[in-house]
Formats: sequence, structure tokens, C-alpha cells
Amino acid sequence: MKSAIKGTGFSALLIASISLLLLALTSPLQQNPPQKLTQMRAPIIHVKGNHYEVGYQIGTLLKENLLNEVNHLKSRSDWEQLRANGELFLAYSQKHLPEYIEEYQGAADALGIELEELFPTICEELFYPEFFKGCSDLIASGDVTDDGSVLVAHNNDTEPGPVTIIHYQVTGEPEILAVGYGGLGISVGYNSAGISLTGNQVDSTDIRVGVPRMLLVRKILAAKRIGEAIDAAIMEQRASNYNQVIADANGEIYSIEGSATDYEAIYAVDGYLVHTNHYVAPRMRKFELYPNHITGSIVRYNRAMRLMKGSLGHITVETMMRFLRDHVNYPYSICRHGEEIKTTFSVIINLSTMKMLLAPGNPCEVEYSEYGFSPKK
Repeated sequence: MKSAIKGTGFSALLIASISLLLLALTSPLQQNPPQKLTQMRAPIIHVKGNHYEVGYQIGTLLKENLLNEVNHLKSRSDWEQLRANGELFLAYSQKHLPEYIEEYQGAADALGIELEELFPTICEELFYPEFFKGCSDLIASGDVTDDGSVLVAHNNDTEPGPVTIIHYQVTGEPEILAVGYGGLGISVGYNSAGISLTGNQVDSTDIRVGVPRMLLVRKILAAKRIGEAIDAAIMEQRASNYNQVIADANGEIYSIEGSATDYEAIYAVDGYLVHTNHYVAPRMRKFELYPNHITGSIVRYNRAMRLMKGSLGHITVETMMRFLRDHVNYPYSICRHGEEIKTTFSVIINLSTMKMLLAPGNPCEVEYSEYGFSPKK
């Protein structure tokens, strides 16, 4: 009898415990619902014409931002040296990429300043290693996505700035949708020929005078085929380089790990690719400027690889959003947080539909909005 009473008491206790657990799981007070995301769209400006004309339009439409950049540099105690050094980079650029110097000349004329005053704002090499840009890239071809789409996902980590989209319609070039920070510099983008450009800062030991890497980005986005884009990424006269992640609508994906004097082309053999802010190719590791300060990049790289491998064949736009919101190793996570350096925008480009989703801020806080090659209304 005692045994029976014991069993009955135990069963009752077990049932009560399960009921309490189910109540806890379903109670609104115990649930952890997704944070309500802020609705925020980045402004888009439309420019059209030849190189000089689109530069003049950019200078007119983004006048305040551009003048702020110039005035900030002119307030520095080393401004005269910066300008003099910038002229050395300008000479290389005028010789090898004159069409884009025409754009900058148009912008300078719209601002009412000399080209030599504006040009240093896109010469990141002049400030090395003062600045930091982190970035995480996760790229998937149709071989590993759920519906066969080619998806390019990217978080851009920098100091906070005014995220701006420029829709270029330049004579003789594909249309370009480029994301930057309210100036002439481009961070990521894609074009109507189905070429996308994202990438990551890598700190190399061999920076030199030459064509600034920011101009390489502009040239890559003007490419009509992926081979042409890679040629632009490895221009022999370059001053330095990023890790340039280049993909096309066919699902061809390359990570061009570059320095000023060398590069390695990493191909997405298995249909997907991940990159952060350190050299991965063994032959490029000798160029790593800060080999003892890349832990955060290594963690993001391995985390992104694990996320991608665990979802092969089932990757969707929503999957990429989840990856870009990942907080492992917070605050130095894929979705990076901080006051000085943070994820300032997150983007997913679908090269199959030719649409771009952009969140101007941390993607865990800001909703993605859709953009495409729509004309100015």
C-alpha cells in the first residue's frame, strides 16, 4: 500500500511539474519575443551622364557631406603634407584611371574647391593605420541556396556615418547601385551586368604610392563580366588593396586577397565563401601587418563558416539575415556593437533577382529595406 501511494504521489508530482513547465514555456511573461526592429531607409541619389556630369551631380547633391570631409582634413596640423602626398596618388590615378578623376573633378567643381583638396578624402593609404574597417562576408551560389538564388551578404563595420546609396547611370557603363557614407567612396555595390563587389579591409605591410584602392572599387563596379572585375581588383599600379569579394549572377564567386604587390584568388569551389579581416591564403599571411591583433576576425570567420556549413542547401534571404545578426563573441561579433566601431550597415544582394536589402545600422536593431535599379521618380 505504501508503495502504491508513493507511486501515485510521484506520478502526480511529475504531471504537475510538466504542467508548470508547459505553462512557463507558453506564458507571455516567459517568452523572449524578437526585438521590434526600427524602420529606417537610407537615402538614395540618382546621377546620370558622363563621368564629369555624374561627379558634378554627386558634388551638388552631397555637398554638405563632402565639404565636411574636406574641412575635417584641412583642420589637421598635417594637412599640407597630406595634400602634397595626395598629389602623388593623384598623378598615378590621372594616368591609369582618368575617367574617374573626371568624376572627382566634376565633384570638386560643384563644391567650388580644387581637385587637390578633394582627392585626399578617398586616399585611405594616406591615413594608414589610423582608421579601422571591419567587415564580414557570406556568399552563397545557387548550388547551396534553397531556391537557386545567388546571395551576397555583408556587414560593414566602421565609425558611424551617414549611409547613402548612389544609383549611377554613367554613359558606357552598366548601372551601379553603390553604398557608401555620403561621399565619393564606395563600400559595396552591384551592377546591372550582375557583378557584385563587397569585401574586407586587410592590413598589409607593403603599402606604396599608386592608385588608391578606393578607385579600384569604382573600376570593379563598372565591369561587364567577372574577369574584367578581377582585372580591376589586381591593377598593377595599385597603392594597396582590400580583400575584394567579387561575385556574379552565374554563381561565380572569388575572394581576391590583395596587398599592394601580390594577391591570391580564392575560388568558392563548394559554392559558398566566407571572409573577414585577415589573410586566409597561406602565401598572403606574410603581408599581415598586425598578426597578433586579428583574433576578432578569426572568430567571426570561423563562426560564419560554421553557420554556412550547417545550412548548405537550405540558405535563404532570411537565413542570411539571421547570420548577419549573429552575436557570438559579442560585442566583436558578426553583428558588431560599440560606440567607436560598429556595424553601420548590413546588406544582402540577390544577384538572381537584382534586388538589394539594406539595413542602415546594426541588423539586430534596424529592419532591412529593399532597393533596386528603379529610376528617380
